[in-house]
Amino acid sequence: MMKSRLVYLALFSTIFADAAGIGIVYPTLTPLLLGDASPLFDASQGPAFRSAVYGLLLAIYPLMMCLGSPWLGALSDRKGRKPVLLLCLLGNAGGMALTAFGVWQGSLVLICCGRALAGITAASLPVAQAAIIDLSTTDSKAANLALVTAANGIGFVAGPLLGGIMHQQGAALWLPYLWAALLPLASAVLVLLCYTDTRALSTDNTHPWRNLWQMLCRPELRHPLLLLAIFLLGYYMYFNYMAAFALLHYSFDAWQEAQLLAYYSTCFALAMLFIVPWATRRFALERILPISLSIQPPLVAAVALGDAPAVLWLLTGPLAIAVATTYVCLLSIASNRTLTERQGQLMGLISSINALAWGVAPLITAALQPLSTLLPIMVAALVLLAGVACMLLARQRQLQAGGAK
Repeated sequence: MMKSRLVYLALFSTIFADAAGIGIVYPTLTPLLLGDASPLFDASQGPAFRSAVYGLLLAIYPLMMCLGSPWLGALSDRKGRKPVLLLCLLGNAGGMALTAFGVWQGSLVLICCGRALAGITAASLPVAQAAIIDLSTTDSKAANLALVTAANGIGFVAGPLLGGIMHQQGAALWLPYLWAALLPLASAVLVLLCYTDTRALSTDNTHPWRNLWQMLCRPELRHPLLLLAIFLLGYYMYFNYMAAFALLHYSFDAWQEAQLLAYYSTCFALAMLFIVPWATRRFALERILPISLSIQPPLVAAVALGDAPAVLWLLTGPLAIAVATTYVCLLSIASNRTLTERQGQLMGLISSINALAWGVAPLITAALQPLSTLLPIMVAALVLLAGVACMLLARQRQLQAGGAK
């Protein structure tokens, strides 16, 4: 029992370190790039240029993650989860250290390189999820995925708070990134000492991208993966822009942004720890999904229509719960339709979809924000509404096909 708990702790810490490093970016990078007294820009570089650079720096990490995750996910099937997890953690630490050095030197090039290095090795979440699936039965899979994914939410609580506190206390701008480099190093020690691979290695040596394309072409996976892509694009358009919206629309400072992000992530983590396991034990995933997805477009639209910070705070909690539930439902549905020996590839594919949506979203919001502060949020609501329409259309076709039989 103790050994089992240590294994879960090692996987939990891996995801926690990755999320904390990502979360620490928002309350520190936002004022660094969009603030009036930014040390990286001179007075001649206006808000539109700063917004474009901000979107680019947010996008580099997930876009590089999109390129690296299929390779690392497939590699974990062939070589084992443990060596790939260690590679991811060391790459994350190196990328954060390079980002800290870039902030210290005031170099956008070095900051970009640090974000790229951390991103290309950012497969710790899908590989850790694949490791959890290795340890799970079909009945316990959703609850176990929710448990380990809760580390993602807890990391997003710790990261923004750490960055916000350091910023409020007048710490050097590069210091939070240095702390973010130490977390994956500590997690690497835990993985090295506590985690052991429990599954037979795959002998599939085909090209990872070819395997991913074959998965995308499978009829049983096509709908949940398409729905996942639409949902994640709308969600990331909102989430990536939330800190900038709070700064531009309500004049939040770094500490207030950190509190908002921490509150969101706390609700997300609590949903993963308690609400999702409770719901998935009592109801079918296909019954939960329509509810959790359908309530997101009106919640996001209401943020744009609100005229006080209290509205933003009030709606953040329910939105975080709905997002957590939708993500686990779609992840579990896709996993249940995939062979055991292909779970690493599936998680790599899902990570690529996740990263692509995450990378494209800030580029879209950076283009929309100069036109109107509210426009990115309204477009995010429309994208989520398109996901609801896609889900309802697929369900109608399914019912018609069942009736025809």
